[in-house]
Amino acid sequence: MINFAYEIKSNRFMTISITNIISFIIIFQSILFAFVLFTHRGQKKVSNALLASLLLVLASQFSLFLIDELDLTSININSFLCVFGFAYGPLLFLYSNSLIFDYFKFKPKYLYHFIPSLIILISPFIGYPLCLKIGSLLYLSLGVYVFLAVKGLVAYRKIVLQTQSSFSRKNLIWLKWTMIIFSITLFLDIINQFIFPLYFPFKISVTHLTILFFVNWIFYKGLKQPQLFLGISETDESITKDSTKKDKEPNEDVKTELNHIKKYFEENKPYTNSEISLHNLAVKLQIPERRLSYLINNYFNQNFMGFINFYRIEYAKECFTNSKDPKETILEVMYDVGFSSKSSFNTIFKQSTGFTPSEFKKKHSSL
Repeated sequence: MINFAYEIKSNRFMTISITNIISFIIIFQSILFAFVLFTHRGQKKVSNALLASLLLVLASQFSLFLIDELDLTSININSFLCVFGFAYGPLLFLYSNSLIFDYFKFKPKYLYHFIPSLIILISPFIGYPLCLKIGSLLYLSLGVYVFLAVKGLVAYRKIVLQTQSSFSRKNLIWLKWTMIIFSITLFLDIINQFIFPLYFPFKISVTHLTILFFVNWIFYKGLKQPQLFLGISETDESITKDSTKKDKEPNEDVKTELNHIKKYFEENKPYTNSEISLHNLAVKLQIPERRLSYLINNYFNQNFMGFINFYRIEYAKECFTNSKDPKETILEVMYDVGFSSKSSFNTIFKQSTGFTPSEFKKKHSSL
């Protein structure tokens, strides 16, 4: 059963199969979730609208599948099915961008991405159904858009490393997994279309089940996570472009700036604030963001997150070594030094010292 392209229609009696039921569930859930997303009150309205549109496209495609499977029409459904495949890629790509960038707005120029879908939709009505001729190209289109979305996520990670002290409210790992699940579904559909049919017992379509899981995943994660997620700003993006520039030995003015940063860190411990960002720190130091990023990258040889975490780990080591309270827990130290994630604290601490926090504490408490 093809889920992105089209299938060769076979003659059979009208029967209700488990696959038909799964199709109906996908349609029902997609429409229901789209309604919830369109009516949900939150900051990410554009993101929700794009995600809802993707779900409605999916519901429309599976409605045609169901009509075709149950022989409820004499129209050649295959002439229209690839239209949806050419729409998924742009919607997923734009949805990804709307989450990554906090300044994202839907612009009329983005409608150009949907021109192939529109042309293919019109083509059967003028007697030249393009789906039957170039339908397989939708896999290339989907592959390109998934690549662009993943490329955006990679760039996003670099920007966060340069401008934020942690991934706590900038973590889009769930979006990465959305891309992975989508890619797996696409891969299974390619196998089903061009190599051999993929079915579980009772002729249950593997790709149908994968898409059912995908619908539930993107709804639950897509609705829940963006409310906690803060996208990167236009300034964050531009700062990262300057981070690769290198300079020679610091002159006296630069040394003064570096000493100012070091002194501020020693006296005020700004890294203990788990939400500290390049912008916040630049305001407190009264140094422009671009300049501060440049100084950290070029003269401390670290990105912003690494720079902040270096101080946090050093402070944690000091807390474990010279603890004034023997009952102080590792979790208390973690929060005191500015970490908000136990897994991140454990990972970074071990990378820095070669010991886990508990091992380090035990070793130094016995001295």
